[in-house]
Amino acid sequence: MSGKIVLYNLNLSPPVRVVKTVARLLDLDLEIRDVDLLNGEHLKEPYIKLNPEHTVPTLVDTDGFAIWDSHTICAYLVDKYAKDDSLYPKDLQLRARCNQRLFFDASSLFVRLRDCSVHVLWKGGKEVPKDKVDPIYAAYDILEVFLASDPFLVGNKLTIADISVSITLGLLEVYAPLQSDKHPKILAWLKRVKETIPFFDEINSSSPEQYNKMIQGALEKNRQS
Repeated sequence: MSGKIVLYNLNLSPPVRVVKTVARLLDLDLEIRDVDLLNGEHLKEPYIKLNPEHTVPTLVDTDGFAIWDSHTICAYLVDKYAKDDSLYPKDLQLRARCNQRLFFDASSLFVRLRDCSVHVLWKGGKEVPKDKVDPIYAAYDILEVFLASDPFLVGNKLTIADISVSITLGLLEVYAPLQSDKHPKILAWLKRVKETIPFFDEINSSSPEQYNKMIQGALEKNRQS
C-alpha cells in the first residue's frame, strides 16, 4: 500500500484535533476521511476491521499499518517522521514525564469530559451535576501543580503532552470554566501553547463553541422531555 497517511476524522473530537495539530507541526500531508458516528459508520465494516474499538481517530500509514488512540498515534508519528525528538523526547526521564502527562490526559481529563458528554447526550441528563463537575476542578488543581516550575508540561519545550491536554481543556471548560484566581498557571500555559503553535486556533478555536451549542441544545431538549 502506498500514498498518503489516512486519518479517520470527526472534527469535534479533541483527540482527532490533537493528531491534526501534531501532523501539521511535522509537515505531514494527511488524507482526511470523515466518519459518520451518528449513523453508526464506526460500527460497520470496513472501519471496525481497522479498529475493533471503533473509536476516532484511527490512522492508517502509507504501508497500511493502522493505529488508534490519539496519544499513541502522536507518539508514533513523531518517532517515525519528526526531524528531532523535541515533541516526544527520547531521553528516558523526559519521555517518562511526557507519558505520565499523556496518561493523565487520557485517564483523568478526557474521562471526565466523556462522562459529562455521556450524561447529557446519551443518558438524558437535564443538568450537569456537581459530582461530575467537581472532579474536573480537582484535575485542574493537579495540572496547576504540574506547571508549578516549568513553562510547559515537560520542562522548557512544547511536547505532544501539551498539545493533548490543551485541546482537551477546550471542551472541558464548557462544564468547568478555568478561573484566573485559581488557575493562573494553566491560563498562562494555554496562552504559551497557542503562541508556540501559530495555527492552533485555526484547527481548534471553533470546536468549543460548537460543542457548547450541542450540549446546551441537548440539555434543553432533555428538560422538555
